[in-house]
Order: sequence, then C-alpha cells, then structure tokens
Amino acid sequence: MSIGKDPDAVDDETPDDQDVAAALGFDDVDADTSTDSQTEETAGTTIDIPEEVSDANDLLGVVRDLANELGQTKQQLAKERRDRQRLEERHEERLDEAQQERNRADRNRKEIASRLNEVTDEIDDVDAEVEEAKEIAKTASANAEQAKQIAETGGTAFDREDAEGLPEGVEASSSTLDFLANCRQHRVKKHLVDNGTPRKNRFRALLVMKRWDEFATKRKNGSGIFWTRDDVKTALTAILGEEPHAQTLKRVWKEMVAIGSSDVDVTERRISAKQDAKKIIAMDIETAEGLLEARYHHLELIDADGNVTGVTPVVIDNDAAEV
Repeated sequence: MSIGKDPDAVDDETPDDQDVAAALGFDDVDADTSTDSQTEETAGTTIDIPEEVSDANDLLGVVRDLANELGQTKQQLAKERRDRQRLEERHEERLDEAQQERNRADRNRKEIASRLNEVTDEIDDVDAEVEEAKEIAKTASANAEQAKQIAETGGTAFDREDAEGLPEGVEASSSTLDFLANCRQHRVKKHLVDNGTPRKNRFRALLVMKRWDEFATKRKNGSGIFWTRDDVKTALTAILGEEPHAQTLKRVWKEMVAIGSSDVDVTERRISAKQDAKKIIAMDIETAEGLLEARYHHLELIDADGNVTGVTPVVIDNDAAEV
C-alpha cells in the first residue's frame, strides 16, 4: 500500500506554460513558435560569447580582449599606411632624379650641338683663310704694303679707291668701311663673298655698320653712335635669321674694328660704378651718316662681276671713258 500520490499523477497535475499564461491573463503561448521567432529576429545581431562567460566580470574581460585586438589592428593599419607613404615618397624622389638626369642629358646634347656648329664655323673660316693665302701667293703684283695690310686687318689693298682718279667733286673715302658702304652693295657682295677670296664675316660687319640707325646705340646728345656686343648680336640675328655663334660674333666684331680703321674708336663704357665696363665701337654721327651717301654708286669702282680692276682700282664713269 503506497503512501501519497503516484508520481505520474503528480506530473499530470503540474501546470504547464499555457496554464500559467492563462492564470496570469496572457494569450496562449506556443513555446516552440516563440523560441523559433526570437531566434530568427536576433540571428544577425548576436555576438558570439564564449560558453564559459557566466557573469559580468567574464563579459568585461571579453570586451577588453576585443578592445586590445582592435587597438593592435589600428596600429598595424597605421604602420602599413606609413610604409606606403614612404614608398610613394621614394618613388617620387626617383622620378625627380630621373627627370634631372634627362634634363642634364638634354643640356649636354645641346652643348655638344653648339660646339659642333662652332667647330664647323671655325673650319669654314680656316678654309677661307687658306684660300686667301693661296690667292695672295698667286698675286705676283701684290706689294709689301698690301701683304702688311692683309696680315694686320685681314683685308686687301683692293678695298680702297684711287683717290687721285676720282672725278672732281667726289669725296675720297676715309676708311675701308666708308668705301665699301658707298659702293653698290651687290657688287661689294660679289667682291667679298662670291668671287675670289671669301670674306663673309667682313661683309656681315659691313651690313651691321650700315644699319646703324636700326641697331646701334645713339648718344643722348646726338653727337655719335656706338655698338656693344649685344647690339652686334641683335643685328646679326636679324641679318642671319638666327642667333649667331659665339665665334661668328667674335669675328664680326674684329672685322668691324678692322674696316672701320680710324673712323671708329674702340673704348669702354661704364653706366655706373656697380656695373662692369663694357667694350664698345664708337663713331661720330657725321661719319655714320656718310655711310649712307651712296657716293660711288654712279662710278664702277667694282665691276659687274664683283672684281676690282688692278692693284689700284680703275675709276669708270658710266657715261664716260676710263679716267
């Protein structure tokens, strides 16, 4: 005979979740459905917490571990960012170095090209001087004075007229420059450049000095003019159509002094005490204006082929016989 209720009867009488909900006034709750719904709603927002976390202290420890890992990750990202920035800076430096090397190579090429042009110009001048020497050797009628003039100025005795043979009223020239400037220019070009001994730099010097009104510097008081090397360089650029080489500028300057002779004065000019003195070729205004008179255009001091007839030129009037 058993004492008390049978255990199975006790389990049957124990209230379940629905009985409790009904007693508390709640709607019927389907335990399985409720649990499944909650699981679906929180599936994307839950954080995996170790099963051993059982209280607030354990949870705080987990948070601290996560914070440490986050800090380490940030440090690693910062280090990678710095490394990348250093690589970019090193790359830019190498690009700058490469550009500088290219610039240096370009400058070297230009300098080499300029030197080649200067050497070519020097060779041309040497060839001209060789031809001039041959011409001198062939000229049996050249006297000692002619040879001396060639050695000193690079010119020839033919670059002056026979003053005694000039017609009455025609003024004799005061220098080689004055003579050549007052002859017909195309005849002078044949005489200096096209025929006989080439003197292209002498012809360039003549052109520069004849165009003094365009390129020379005029004195403020109107008493004269002068050329600086910059003035001559500007004039040659206009005449040649390109900037002259340094050797060409040097030779033309020398020819200007030679053909100008006593009509020019080579001196120095200083604008202020702070500036270095510059060499100039000076000329008075009357002489400069005389270069444009065309005094010998009606006389054939140089013939149609650009040749001067004889050691002393024969003066021929267009409408008359030989003088």
